[in-house]
Amino acid sequence: MSVYRNGISLLLMSLLTSSVQLCAQSCSDPLTVCPEEPQSIFITDAAFLNFDCIDATHVAVLRFQSNHNFQNQGNARIRITQVSCEGAAGPDTLSAVVVSSSGDPCDPAGLTAMGPCVSGVNDLIWESSTLMHNTEYFILIGTEHDPSDTACTMFVELEGDGVTLDACCNHTLIPGESAELEVVGGDPVYGYTWTPAFYLSDPDMAMTTVTPAETISYQVDGVIGDCQVSSSVTVTVGSPIGVPNSFTPNGDGINDFWGIDGIGAFPGTKVEVFNRWGQ
Repeated sequence: MSVYRNGISLLLMSLLTSSVQLCAQSCSDPLTVCPEEPQSIFITDAAFLNFDCIDATHVAVLRFQSNHNFQNQGNARIRITQVSCEGAAGPDTLSAVVVSSSGDPCDPAGLTAMGPCVSGVNDLIWESSTLMHNTEYFILIGTEHDPSDTACTMFVELEGDGVTLDACCNHTLIPGESAELEVVGGDPVYGYTWTPAFYLSDPDMAMTTVTPAETISYQVDGVIGDCQVSSSVTVTVGSPIGVPNSFTPNGDGINDFWGIDGIGAFPGTKVEVFNRWGQ
């Protein structure tokens, strides 16, 4: 499903949805995993692969895309949870690693591990080194579990600075002030959409100016690979002015001066100071 804004298609759904259980496919047809959308998968078919710590008869292969943030590249974190691969002798071991491929992802000779391989019978967490921007990576999950005996199921979740949008920044303003909001990391071909559009100079640009009359939170949507991704910021609108009720002019560098925060927004203001007797 897609929506169209100014002639640009924004993916509102990734190729996968967390409500559907998915068969983990082979290296020739890997599944797409989107950031922060836990995917329920099950390993069904025999697919041998020998790479790093994976020397397994059944291998699930998934794919993901790093973001377009070439100025501040980040990493990825894979969480494999709710693992259920019970064999006759108990839980079977899973091994997982993320790789890049110089060509055919089915050829182990062209694979490069992006971090150490992890193994275990329960939940696994794998974390990468810094990813290259706008690059395809593959998640390999191997097991000797025979799915013809019992099902082998799990949830796979992708997160991390290298696979998400980076919206900046939270601001605190007084009424009438403006600030710049900016997002990086999405595919520039698809652009971005900020919502709601209230108080924004342009809700369809990577950088936009906000002049809010009230505290408001914005979500910005973009596309990375085949996935819709989002980030958010909050702009807080405070009191127009702040008047301190005391100060300590003792020369210690703390509260030595009395001033009214935000008064610069009201040119021509007259300030009168009285003592405790109103004089």
